[in-house]
Amino acid sequence: TNSVEAVAVNDDLDAYGPKARALLHLARPHFVAHNDGLVIALYKELARHAQPDDAIARLAPEHYWAIQQQNPLHHLFDPDPKRHAHQKLADQAGRKHAFLGIESAWLVDAYEQHLKKLLHHLQRWSGKPEDHALLRPIITTRLMANLSAEIAGQHEILRGQQRVVATLMRLLETPATLSDLARSLLDSLISLEGMVAGTLARPDENGTLQYETVVGKTYETHASWFADQQLIPNIHKGSPQGDGPSGRAWRSGHVQQSLFIPSDPTTAPWHELAQKLGYASLAAIPIRDTEGRPQGILALYHESPGYFATPDRVNLLDCLCSVLGAALTRLTHNSPIVSYATRTDYRERLVQEHVTMLYQPVIDLTTGRLQKVEALARLDNADGSYVSPGEFLPAFGGRELRQLFAFGLRQALTDLRHWEAHGLTTSVAINLPPQALVDYEYLAVARTILHDIPIDTTRLTLELLETDEIDHRQNPTKILAEWRALGIRLAQDDLGSGYSSLLRMENLAVDDVKIDQGLVSTAAQTPRKALQFIHHLTRLVHDLGIHVVVEGLGSLGLIEAAAILGADAGQGYAIARPMTAAALRPWTRHFRFTVDPNNPQTALGAYANMLLQNALITFVEMRPNLLRLVIAEPCALSRYIHLKGLGGARLGDAYKEFQALANKGTNTARYRNARQNVEDQLCAQIQREETTPPCTLTHDHHLYKSHDNGQRPRKTPPTLKSKRPQQKQSAL
Repeated sequence: TNSVEAVAVNDDLDAYGPKARALLHLARPHFVAHNDGLVIALYKELARHAQPDDAIARLAPEHYWAIQQQNPLHHLFDPDPKRHAHQKLADQAGRKHAFLGIESAWLVDAYEQHLKKLLHHLQRWSGKPEDHALLRPIITTRLMANLSAEIAGQHEILRGQQRVVATLMRLLETPATLSDLARSLLDSLISLEGMVAGTLARPDENGTLQYETVVGKTYETHASWFADQQLIPNIHKGSPQGDGPSGRAWRSGHVQQSLFIPSDPTTAPWHELAQKLGYASLAAIPIRDTEGRPQGILALYHESPGYFATPDRVNLLDCLCSVLGAALTRLTHNSPIVSYATRTDYRERLVQEHVTMLYQPVIDLTTGRLQKVEALARLDNADGSYVSPGEFLPAFGGRELRQLFAFGLRQALTDLRHWEAHGLTTSVAINLPPQALVDYEYLAVARTILHDIPIDTTRLTLELLETDEIDHRQNPTKILAEWRALGIRLAQDDLGSGYSSLLRMENLAVDDVKIDQGLVSTAAQTPRKALQFIHHLTRLVHDLGIHVVVEGLGSLGLIEAAAILGADAGQGYAIARPMTAAALRPWTRHFRFTVDPNNPQTALGAYANMLLQNALITFVEMRPNLLRLVIAEPCALSRYIHLKGLGGARLGDAYKEFQALANKGTNTARYRNARQNVEDQLCAQIQREETTPPCTLTHDHHLYKSHDNGQRPRKTPPTLKSKRPQQKQSAL
């Protein structure tokens, strides 16, 4: 009964079939006594191939022992497992071996030695000779099937890495927001088998690494645990939270790792967390700018000890360290840090439409009348205040930006219709990211909303922001034609904030251009530079037949100067702060503003006139008759000096000297010095008039610009009037 007499020696046995199982039942007691020791010997053979820096050579004995115990060779002589079950276990073992960097050649060599030992023990078995002959191919077949499945598992891990690398390269070439790119990169990386979580963090002003993006199956627990237990890493050497891999990576600028987090002394604060969440190993990758300075830390967590220590993964991490820097630092440059919890909160508010649209008037600088309003989105706070775009936009990815655009456009057009029904006819502008010129979803959204809320589309302006470059590989010209077909006006925002804005103005053939408020905000300190920018950019844009708006007009002087220098329209705090839809109609009833270019009321207005006069003098100085006429003509600066009673002050004295020398000729050093003295005295007068610095508006390049400090707008809009009625603007 203990023999398999019915089996002939020449039968073609299935190593997992019923006859093979019957033989294994007979032989199993003999092999069980030796098999565990043979498996241990196999792993010693594998370790023999490892170099000192290889992962398996650096693992603690207990970690290596745990991996050995999971090998299906321990069950090689179990008669019950089916072929597919046995091979599945072997495939899993092969993947774990791949995690440790065990190479296929090592496995083949170790299995060859293992087979020799098994066959040697088979010779000592007391079974019948015919059973010996049958068992030999069964053992060999099972062992080779095990080896084949292990190698297949290893190769699948390698192919997975190759797919991820290819995906990463594509992602880095695709325009995206910081939020989208970080999430896409981490999603791709944690798709690697055994990866548990991934994070992107940047240090705040205290050096604490604030997690901005957290992905993976344990990300929610990870984020809340770190916050609750105050275990967030920092970048300070000598601190328990700063001596771990992330802190070391920041300080060194090189990839740092922990082979086994729960026993690594440098990760002591996180031992409990690692055990709770199944984090075995960690790699911290510094995100460096072009000059090698760290900007953030990308951290990856894996379930296997020593995963990141294998040569191919060390190379992968070093490659990531190099290529991620250029992509991520371009997006993180001047981008505020938004923690994961805050990011989630902002997105939830958007989903629940806790959003308020404010409107900032844009006035015609010739007539002083309302020309249009710019729609600006704010997230609502529970206390009635607002979250400004400079705070919430960095938390948004492409999907959220499209949601915000859809909400803002629908609300703006609804308010436009409401104002018109109550006697106020105006136009509205809403900001549009450049990606909308290559993303058809924005166009589809606009078409749907314009169908639902019909308006004269010439009253809608979409302002293209300077935030990102357009991906011209996606043919923006084609979609631009479809935007144009809607009948809307297209404006370019923030002209002068970058060289690319000039190219974009030409390539996109915009209707309106807004001169960047950053060029205007320093007018009190450097008036010549600011006003020259306004003057020359206005001339450039007008030569192309484009309408000019100057934003950031934070004082009466800036409004006056912009009008004198020829700008068509203006926007800024001195005109009106952003207000609710309900406040706009009362504001229009109270607001009055006119500019008399020949009789400036402010030092900035007088200075703008002087710049124009100097340009005219330069133009005619080779024609003496014309030059004498220009100099003899009473100028706006002299009228300003008279208006302010400054004839006996330094400015008045400097102007008298300048005028006297000008009558004698302008091509002398004394004349040039006198003109410079007038400018210096006028600049001093500008600073005296601006008792507080001009309002420097928050300058961000985002979909909805921040024009306020996050507070609710005042209920009663201010009235701004000039003392003199409007007159026709003269050449000077």
